[in-house]
Amino acid sequence: MKQDYSDFCAKECSYKASYSRLDPEVSLLTVEFNPSAGSGEPLIVFVPGLASVIENFKGTLVELTENHKVVYIETREKSTARVSGKQGFSVPEIASDLRKYLENRFTESEKYVLVGYSLGATALAEAFNGLKNKPECIVFVEPNTTFNFPWWSLILARLAKHIFGPVKPFLKWYIKKFRVNATDDLEMYHINCRILDTAEPERLGLTVRALKSYKAGEDLKEISVPALVIGASKDKFHNHDEALDFSSVIPYCRYLDMEDNRRTHSSEAAQRILEFVNDVNKQVRS
Repeated sequence: MKQDYSDFCAKECSYKASYSRLDPEVSLLTVEFNPSAGSGEPLIVFVPGLASVIENFKGTLVELTENHKVVYIETREKSTARVSGKQGFSVPEIASDLRKYLENRFTESEKYVLVGYSLGATALAEAFNGLKNKPECIVFVEPNTTFNFPWWSLILARLAKHIFGPVKPFLKWYIKKFRVNATDDLEMYHINCRILDTAEPERLGLTVRALKSYKAGEDLKEISVPALVIGASKDKFHNHDEALDFSSVIPYCRYLDMEDNRRTHSSEAAQRILEFVNDVNKQVRS
């Protein structure tokens, strides 16, 4: 892999970028970060949100990789994925990829933690029940129970391959004007600009169309490991009530409001995640 990932991990942390082949037609980019001070347990599997890019999580990843081994995995809708043939981009299909990866990557004796953002969080929840080797715990950051895209976005999604370039300035304007709180949560605007600038148009369009009808089901009630949901009450792009609903359905789930995306994508988020993981480990040992 040609990209330099050294900006996204702690100093003297090594990394290896490679592709994980899940079936003959789908391979996902994974970046494994290994801290110089050893690989603190448990290993953290980190799944970003819809079409998101690693630049959006720099502060969080740098903090997490100080003492923990982290596997950053990009899902099939992202431009980095190697996808051939006629593939779907629904939540169950993205979840199936993650399930295959986790089953192939970890034996029953290995401990790991799952951390997912937005679509990544929703897909991890969908994948959970099918996992033979469950994680020690799981963190959902701004999870979605639905994907409430505006009606006109479905029209654009059908034509994305042909018109994405010309309409991208309009999409950035619309997001800043109507979908984010530019006063209290400007970071969400910058996050979306990075996504739009790097997205694969046709794949993104297919994903938007596939996600529109999704609604989280009863599977959330079956999550049987300690869980933390992190929401952002000032984020207008995501529905904060959905994060609250998400946490209320999962048994014995904790909820933390970090208010905005500057905080949820920062080193502070990593600190809150690690505090939760460490607390779970203490309870297991006691």
